Amino acid sequence: MKTNNTQIPSSVTDLLMDECVRRRALEKAVRTRFLSCGYREVSPAGLEFYDTYSSGVGARSQEEMVKTFDSRGRILVLRPEFTTPIARLAATKLRDEALPLRLCYVGTAYANPALKSARQLAEFTQAGVELLGCEGARADAEVVALALTSMRAAGLTDYMVEIGQVDFFKGLMEEAGLDEATTELVRAYVEEKNMLAIELLLRGNGAAEAAIARIRELPMLFGGAEVFARAEKLSAYPKCREALQNLRAIYDALCACGFENFVTIDLGMVHAIGYYTGMIFRGISASFGQPLLSGGRYDGLMRDFGRPLCAVGFAMGLEHVQEALERQAGPAAAPGLDALLVVGDAPLSRAWQRAEALRAQGQSVELCYAADEAEIAALARARRARRVIREEEAL
Repeated sequence: MKTNNTQIPSSVTDLLMDECVRRRALEKAVRTRFLSCGYREVSPAGLEFYDTYSSGVGARSQEEMVKTFDSRGRILVLRPEFTTPIARLAATKLRDEALPLRLCYVGTAYANPALKSARQLAEFTQAGVELLGCEGARADAEVVALALTSMRAAGLTDYMVEIGQVDFFKGLMEEAGLDEATTELVRAYVEEKNMLAIELLLRGNGAAEAAIARIRELPMLFGGAEVFARAEKLSAYPKCREALQNLRAIYDALCACGFENFVTIDLGMVHAIGYYTGMIFRGISASFGQPLLSGGRYDGLMRDFGRPLCAVGFAMGLEHVQEALERQAGPAAAPGLDALLVVGDAPLSRAWQRAEALRAQGQSVELCYAADEAEIAALARARRARRVIREEEAL
C-alpha cells in the first residue's frame, strides 16, 4: 500500500516549535540535576547488534524491537532502552574507570508499540542514571532520592515514589514450593491485585492453606512504615526477612533525607522479577495514569558482559513527564522573541551587525524584511516579540 508523503506513522510524533522549547527545557532540567549529583553523561550507539538484546538477563523478544540489517546481512536493532548498552560500555570502554561508575543519559529509544501499552510511542525519549559497582541500602536510597529530586526539577508538584523488594515475593514463592511457571502467573496476578485469581491458581496447584493465606495478602501490603510490621507477620523465611531488612534500611535512609512524605511501600509491586535482584521502585503522579519512571537493583546484568558488577538505576519517560506537567498546570507558554529587527532599506551587513551585538548580550533577535506596517505588527505578535527595533532607529 502506497503511503501519503505528507503523513507520518501513527506511533511517532512531530514536535513543533513551542513543543520543542518545552521538551528541551525539560531535558535540560533533568540533565542538570543528574550532573549536579556527580553522574557523568554518556550516549551509547543508537544501533546495536541484535545479539546484544537476544539473550541473558536483559533479553527482549524480537517482536518488541525495531530491526534492520547492516551491509553484511547481520541483524541490527534500534536501541530499545539504555541500561543494556551502558552495561556494554561499562564492561568495555569504561573498564579502566574508577568504581563506582555514576553514569547518566538523555536520548531516544525505539520499540514496536503494538506489543506495548496503547500510550507507548515507537520513538520516545528516556532520561536516567545507572550506579555501577556500589552495593547496599545507601546506594539504593541515593538513586531513589535522585529520582524524586529529578521529578521535582522537572517541575512536578504532585509526585511520589513507591518502593518494593522482589526478594520478598521470591521468598514467599520458594517457601510455598511453587515452580517457575506458576510463580510467573502469581506475579502477574499480584501486580493486577487480582486476589481471586491468586487463590484459584494456588488451590489448583495444591498449595498449602497457610501459603495461600500469605500470598493472598501480598496485593494489600502497601502504605507507610506500618507495612513492615504486617509483612513480618506473614513469613519468617530467611529470604523474606532479609528483603524486609533491606527495604526498611532504604526507607529509613530516605525518611532521614527528608522524603518521608514522598515515599510509600508496595510489596505487591513485583514487575520483572527475572531482571531485578532487590529493591524496585516507580515514580508516579496524580496527573498521569502510568508510572513516570521505574528502576531498581539489577545485580545480574553486568555478568552477561563479562564484568560482574552490582548495579542500580532508573529510567524516566520524558513524554509521560511532559504530559503530566501539562495536566498539572496546562501547557507552559514558550519564551517569546526578545527583538524583531526591521531591516528596512539598510544593507544586510549593517542589520546583521546590529543583531549580532544584541545576540552577544544573550538576546534572541530575528530579522524582518517586511515593509508594510501591518505585516510587521502581525509578525511581532506571532513571534511574541518583546520589542520591535527598526534598523534606522538603532543607529
